[in-house]
Amino acid sequence: MDNNLRFLSYVILFASLSAVTALGVIGFLNSAYADNVNMTANVQTNATVDASKNMTGNMTSGPPPIQKILSPLQQFKSGTPAKTVQCDQGFSLVIKIEDGSPACVTSQIAQALVARGWGTTP
Repeated sequence: MDNNLRFLSYVILFASLSAVTALGVIGFLNSAYADNVNMTANVQTNATVDASKNMTGNMTSGPPPIQKILSPLQQFKSGTPAKTVQCDQGFSLVIKIEDGSPACVTSQIAQALVARGWGTTP
């Protein structure tokens, strides 16, 4: 009889925990849905644009965008001769003696590579 009572108390405990978990999930989902509805409402009301107005007043003036330079290997593989590969500002071009491939390194590293016979500068 004692085992039946213990088993029954475990079943009641499990059922209670399951109910609390289910209610917690439902509450979370309701909250998430409410947040999504509010966010959608804000986006819809704030997304109106008057196309008849001049947009130049909203533009910020500043330096022009910097053009991204491809890596030395990408330039080389796309057909750019090793001697004409462009390096980012602050880097120097070194051409590997072994296979003629280009590398962009700092001037200090370039001097060390040339001194060790690894490469040459154009």
